[in-house]
Amino acid sequence: MRLTILGRDGPYPAPGGACSGYLLEGPEGPVLIDCGPGVLARLRQRVDVPQLAAVFYSHYHPDHVGDHFVLRYVLDIARHLGRPRPAPLPLYGPARPAELAGRMPYKDVFAPRFLDPGERVTVAGIEVEVRATDHPLPCLASAWSAGGRRLVYSGDTGPEAADALVELARGADLLLIEASLLARRGDRAPGHLTARQAAAIAREAGVGRLLLTHLLPEYDPEAVLAEAREVFPEAELAEPGATVVLS
Repeated sequence: MRLTILGRDGPYPAPGGACSGYLLEGPEGPVLIDCGPGVLARLRQRVDVPQLAAVFYSHYHPDHVGDHFVLRYVLDIARHLGRPRPAPLPLYGPARPAELAGRMPYKDVFAPRFLDPGERVTVAGIEVEVRATDHPLPCLASAWSAGGRRLVYSGDTGPEAADALVELARGADLLLIEASLLARRGDRAPGHLTARQAAAIAREAGVGRLLLTHLLPEYDPEAVLAEAREVFPEAELAEPGATVVLS
């Protein structure tokens, strides 16, 4: 598997930046994980959108799905330009809240499958397991396994789900985890982690590599990294455009 960071900002993009969006290339093609504002343009620099194998959403907050509502136009217009997909694009996301899940399909360009915590599903040849996180809107953390390698993405979460996330991420090759807050500032926000809390989860889970994402644009990324490295010395920032090969 290969993971490319398309965007890492939250809950809004930095100037010239993009919110949450990740391209995971696996056995049966590329999967888009989250599609926040600014992500679609960066995705199109790397992939012909109709060639995506699947789209997966952690939850339906706008900073994670904002560009979904224009991505669907790319798929629809491709059909009118004679470049249709052979089948609707598989779309995965939380089953709840049902009202928001119901807004994700568009015409017949998607083949939606909505998931509950604890479910396992195969996405583009990758085995995926989802768990509930601690967030005001229902959100799914996800573990992606293929070729003997494992990637875990936290989605948005607060510390109440730390134990569940440790269990999901135990021994993972890579943990991509939100680090929205700074403990040294005394930050508290429902459904989000400090860099220190994120690093503690990585340390307890014994992951091979830690990438910090969902960074607040007003904070110095190096301050976020420094706080995490107090707990997990090898912590890294999710750098837009960077690719991590899990092999």
